[in-house]
Amino acid sequence: MPVNEWVMTQFLQSLDHLVKRGLRFDYQRIEEEQRYLRGQLDVAKQIRLPPGRRHYFQLRHDVFLANRPENRLLRLALERVVGGTQDADNWRRSSELQGLLQQVPVSTDIAKDLRQWGNDRLMAHYQTIRPWCEMILTDHMPLAVFGEYRGISLLFPMEKLFERYVEVCLRRSLPADTRLIRQPAREYLCQHDGGSMFRLEPDLLLERGGRRWILDTKWKRVDATARQSKYGLSQADFYQMLAYGHRYFGQTNVGDMVLIYPRRSSFQVSLPEFTYAERLRLWVSPFDLDDGYLHVAGLGELDSLLSR
Repeated sequence: MPVNEWVMTQFLQSLDHLVKRGLRFDYQRIEEEQRYLRGQLDVAKQIRLPPGRRHYFQLRHDVFLANRPENRLLRLALERVVGGTQDADNWRRSSELQGLLQQVPVSTDIAKDLRQWGNDRLMAHYQTIRPWCEMILTDHMPLAVFGEYRGISLLFPMEKLFERYVEVCLRRSLPADTRLIRQPAREYLCQHDGGSMFRLEPDLLLERGGRRWILDTKWKRVDATARQSKYGLSQADFYQMLAYGHRYFGQTNVGDMVLIYPRRSSFQVSLPEFTYAERLRLWVSPFDLDDGYLHVAGLGELDSLLSR
């Protein structure tokens, strides 16, 4: 879902938990004029009444209400969610919560109520929902922005995003008779005490007509011009690919593997092949993040599979 809808979902989940636990109420002093006596009589005001109004009582009393700055802000944020969400589940949940908060007025001064938000131990269960409430009321989305605002940010594991993005793009271009398996878990590195140990899970396994290709993504920089520094490649990654090839290609050790890196100005085409054995080869190829295309020119059948 869009980021704003996800923020609304987090807010509604926190608000639902808060309502079930119980809103914080507080006593508020009410000064009013009534025909009956209730609470404390304000004698000073009472004796100043004109004769024609002395049958009214000038009263002061305390009422236990949910009209607190925190609850007013939550009610206003809820109203904005009800009016702005496009998600059916969010709309349903927000409408239900709206009925439970009818007795709470909406905030008319957001900045003032935020400054008055309580931080004592009795308000500890309100601290979880405050960041979500502030995002909705102040339009601060958890993105990379410049400024002094401090709040929740979203940190994405780029290696996982890159892996999933490559998978999605490859599935769109592969023929129907080709299987693309994400993180197969068929093989183990070794056997020990009657069982297997250290499961081997390459990112992607491509199968077609009895042939296999192992694809592994790496969110790292490769510089095709830096031959002396081994192009910035990691020796540990090559050991990992050797283990994949040894187990997934069987005793023949025949097959092609591809390490996929993001394409950049200094890495436009695949590097010359790396040979483990006579017919066990590894290719280091760039993936274009803009057009979603893996550049594998010169890889024979794999090139034809991925060509457009």
